[in-house]
Amino acid sequence: MSTPLRCVTLEMSLKPFRDGFGAAEVERVCRELFRQWDALTRHAESIQVMLWSSDGSEILEYAGDLDAEMEWAKYIGGANRHAVIANDPEGKALHSRCYDYCEHPPRLTLRAYRGVVAAIRRIGQELSGKPVRVGATFDPGPEFAKSRFKYEWHPEICLGASMGASTMVCCYATLHGDQRRYAGFPQGIPEGLPFGTFLGRQARLFLADMGFDYLWLSNGFGFGMETWGVKGAVFDGAAYHPERRHECGAKIREFWRLLRAELPDLPLETRGTNLLTGTDIGGDGVPLREIYRGGYGLQAPPNSPWAALDHDFGLELTGWMSHAAELPADNPAFLFRYYIHDPWWLNSPWLDRYGREAHDIFLPGSVSRLGADGRVGIPDRINLLTVDDSYGDMPVRVPNEVIPHLLECRRTAPDEAGPLLWAYPFDAYHDHAFGPDAAVDEPWFGDWLVHSAINQGLPLNTVATVANLLAHPEAAAGRVVVTPVPRAGDPLDRALPGLLARSICVLLYGPTHHASPALRALLGVGLSDPLSGDCRIELAVADDACDGPVPTLVRHREIPNLGGCREVAAGAEVLASGLA
Repeated sequence: MSTPLRCVTLEMSLKPFRDGFGAAEVERVCRELFRQWDALTRHAESIQVMLWSSDGSEILEYAGDLDAEMEWAKYIGGANRHAVIANDPEGKALHSRCYDYCEHPPRLTLRAYRGVVAAIRRIGQELSGKPVRVGATFDPGPEFAKSRFKYEWHPEICLGASMGASTMVCCYATLHGDQRRYAGFPQGIPEGLPFGTFLGRQARLFLADMGFDYLWLSNGFGFGMETWGVKGAVFDGAAYHPERRHECGAKIREFWRLLRAELPDLPLETRGTNLLTGTDIGGDGVPLREIYRGGYGLQAPPNSPWAALDHDFGLELTGWMSHAAELPADNPAFLFRYYIHDPWWLNSPWLDRYGREAHDIFLPGSVSRLGADGRVGIPDRINLLTVDDSYGDMPVRVPNEVIPHLLECRRTAPDEAGPLLWAYPFDAYHDHAFGPDAAVDEPWFGDWLVHSAINQGLPLNTVATVANLLAHPEAAAGRVVVTPVPRAGDPLDRALPGLLARSICVLLYGPTHHASPALRALLGVGLSDPLSGDCRIELAVADDACDGPVPTLVRHREIPNLGGCREVAAGAEVLASGLA
């Protein structure tokens, strides 16, 4: 492993400051923080501390008064918009209400908050001898702290419904006018102001006054409307609406342009969606290529922490690899994020969901990517979400147990491509989804198929854009290239004969109706009338050993599968056939 560890980010809430935000308490907590994680941070070139202080409403509501009291994330459970939860008639569940995390949470002023930020940087640099940056966070949802701005003053910006109707701020929303004073808008908000402009200006002033170094955009913010769901503005779950793709894509690009116009120099880091690039494109019309290449200086999203919650590791790996196949040229950071504590939902994955087992370190730790230079790289940054738990405790057993696994994972990480190399059609997906073909369903289908294959055991851990693979085909020597059936005339379609001539094995997935006749002939398939619904499968290979009869009924749904099955044998060996 030769990839240097550029940065370790310690994410934390303000809950450890249980005895208040006076100088002595802040000093005590900060020294314990850096002491606990020194065995890891000593290997990094720099350190960051990312503060989950509130939900970002402190940025939105900032009026410039440092002595104003700040609403902060002092709760366990959802802080806003309590939904009706089934089987909770008394409304006691954490999704029904929130609880103070301790008996008397301390009050916090913005002036004291600025002191916390300064102390973290000073103490971290003193103890580590390394550069220390401190980051602020903006979250579009209702979870962390009570928000007047999002749910009382300006609910019109909450176009997403991932946590209930009108709960998630949409990046391309516009604001109704108001007459309140804000730091960036002392005369109030004019009617129709784009949210990107408002957030950018408020963030520029707030972060500068508080002493922050960068901003993290959380929970998919900036990457569509329904950033938690497989449905969105383009795919409603029953049908695709490709006629909306250009409108949505233009709005998303305009958000990034407006945000950067107000924040021209501030480093931006992103969570991205919990899903797949194909879902982002097909579900919400997200033009990820244009975002990455737009000169916005943002950091590409890391792996999703959802795997710790739902054990969907195929989603974690496929989403991460599809988001990192290409990286922004002006910020080529490759970030791995590990979920050890949750300061909001009474959940500490390392202790209770992982059972102190390191599978979600070593499994994503096997992921690598082929860069434009032909070299295979692993993540050069590590984020730890979070160093404190829902009660504000920082149990030292967690860093003591986790750090050795993280270091061993990096020591044994890949230095070349794995046995299977995913050639991700980053350009082709965008070309065809946003081009005249309006093929928004192709990336949606393709990424979900790979997600399911990984969950069923496909050992896929290396990703390359098709462009990078074709520029460096030697990286695929001795590997199996896994990639969708290319459309006729695509670069990969033209390059396939050359790859095969180099004895590179290629495993294609997906339908062939857009393939060239030459490729279908090479595969030994023709096209017939589409087959869908309930189908009987007849196998020409030996049955699996199992108790009872082998199931032969398959249900093929057209909407998520690019239509019906059309392939028929045309000279190839038939291993399975289906009849309606």
